[in-house]
Amino acid sequence: MQKTVFITITRSFITRNILRSGVLDRLKKQGYKVFVFFPRKNIPEYLKQEFEDDQVKLVALPEVSSSWLHRLFLKMNFSYLIFSQSAKKRALTFNENSKTRFFSKAFLKDTKIVPWLRYAYLAGASHCRPLKFLYRFVEKTLFPQVDPVIQSYFEAHRPDLVVSTSFVSGYDVAFMKEAKRRGIVTVSMPKSWDNIPLGYARFVPDYFIVPNDPSRQVAVKLQDIPEDRVRVVGLPQFDWYARNDIIKSRAAHFKLKGLDPALPLIFFGSEGVWANYDHEVAEMIYEWIRNNELAKPCQLLVRPHFSNADKDVFKKLRGNERVVVDSYRLTNFLGDKWDPSQEEMIDFINTLYHCDIMINAASTLTLDAVCFDKPIINIGFGCMYEEGDRNRQDITTSALYTSDHFEWVMETGGTKKVDAYPELKAAINSYLANPRMDAAGREILRQKLCYLLDGRSAERLVNFLITL
Repeated sequence: MQKTVFITITRSFITRNILRSGVLDRLKKQGYKVFVFFPRKNIPEYLKQEFEDDQVKLVALPEVSSSWLHRLFLKMNFSYLIFSQSAKKRALTFNENSKTRFFSKAFLKDTKIVPWLRYAYLAGASHCRPLKFLYRFVEKTLFPQVDPVIQSYFEAHRPDLVVSTSFVSGYDVAFMKEAKRRGIVTVSMPKSWDNIPLGYARFVPDYFIVPNDPSRQVAVKLQDIPEDRVRVVGLPQFDWYARNDIIKSRAAHFKLKGLDPALPLIFFGSEGVWANYDHEVAEMIYEWIRNNELAKPCQLLVRPHFSNADKDVFKKLRGNERVVVDSYRLTNFLGDKWDPSQEEMIDFINTLYHCDIMINAASTLTLDAVCFDKPIINIGFGCMYEEGDRNRQDITTSALYTSDHFEWVMETGGTKKVDAYPELKAAINSYLANPRMDAAGREILRQKLCYLLDGRSAERLVNFLITL
């Protein structure tokens, strides 16, 4: 009898990670019927053409609405029941957009009363096991999220397994709650490697899949998920990096991108709305290149971030020699607006493979680059300068490095973090002179956060699902 799997997807990059990176294909080879649910009213035609067949059905099913009381309950608990670096940072951050009736914003900001009250609540609540148990009990019993449309799909297709691809998503939780009521096995995972320490999971699935050992430790010690329910499989999207058949020659790829294969390539990856002024850092790097101020003549490729790619913040660089601004498919289908095709994924992989230095602000591009043993520079500053004043720097970007997941990166010694322009120029020049510098740290970083890089992460994931 044919088995049926329900998969929930709430971001387009999860479409890449799960549907385009081997998981879906392996499920099909095992004979499964797969229903993929998206929180939208309709499915783009290009997705239907790419994935739908007699084994795969894409379903547009709008998100389950939550009551104001449920939203308030989550807001008061999700971020305060896990004592992680990310949670502490969020608690101590003053909200510039906050509204106040009895005190001025300046007074609240200077005294830090509200952040310290939040931190005190976090410190107490996150160590109170009865409160954490009560949180999950209330979530399960008082907010069951019963949805007749979701129920109709369970009734009609009777899945054997529900796979959630984002454990923090309310959409995923609604499916898992319905599965739990029917005695169907649930499997969940973080939507990204940086996601696990962000908040306390309101629903514990039967099994939890993680990409690496630090994530496993957070799942067990901070998320209170039983150790025997947690499985480490790696990152399926990294399986592409083990494929030699998709790598082009440097000359062929650079010709396609409009680059010179004889010159070292600096790859600058933007962090978008999380580093609002990093485009100015890219502009400065290009000035050094144009004025031949680096140790070697170089060229620059800039990859905009999907969060603000539609604003073209790198327009000043377009049309110049020795610089290329990359592009990829944008869509309004899901919240991240970014849905790379397989061709675009292969193009990106070739740029990673052939680049000489990676520069970014606390981005996942750090892991992408270390998979190919590329020197990595992490910028801890953005800029916000008046014309002619290159020394007025906005260093708020450094806050990105206080999160748990990037502390995991920095403690390996596999990257250089720079906090000012002179440090950035020196780091670029040192890597141009000696690309093997910090290679030992990069090896530790690969082993710690990228797992096996053997091209079999999707296989491990699906093999585990089969056992269930």
